Amino acid sequence: MTFVSDLFAIALGGSIGAVLRYLITLTVVSAPLSGWLTLHGSVGTTLANLLGCCALGGLFQFSQALVASDWVATGWAASLAHPRTLLAVRIGVLGSLTTFSTLIGETAVFASQGRILASSMLLGINVIAGWCLFWAAAAVVRNWTS
Repeated sequence: MTFVSDLFAIALGGSIGAVLRYLITLTVVSAPLSGWLTLHGSVGTTLANLLGCCALGGLFQFSQALVASDWVATGWAASLAHPRTLLAVRIGVLGSLTTFSTLIGETAVFASQGRILASSMLLGINVIAGWCLFWAAAAVVRNWTS
């Protein structure tokens, strides 16, 4: 029963993350952006990836605080601390919100069009900014839980 419940939690989280990703992309595509920015779908992917990295960094540190210290989660944090909830958020929501395969596909399209700079910038922004946001969020949560 536990395994099946975990799968359902991940599936529920995945559906939430997929809808969030779609809404982010729709919002970016429909936003009036400046004329030089023609990569609307890529901006949506980047925004989803960066938000996901930030959330994952915070969740990572939250999990670390639960395991490695005397800090005790209360209220909503206690609900988030449940292993099944962590699975639903980490693998389900954030797994479907962030999309490495979409990122690689978009960079490949730009590269195949000869837009090497756009391809490289898109990949670099996602990887470097994502890494920075992950650790920045972890630091914020570390301060919150200590």
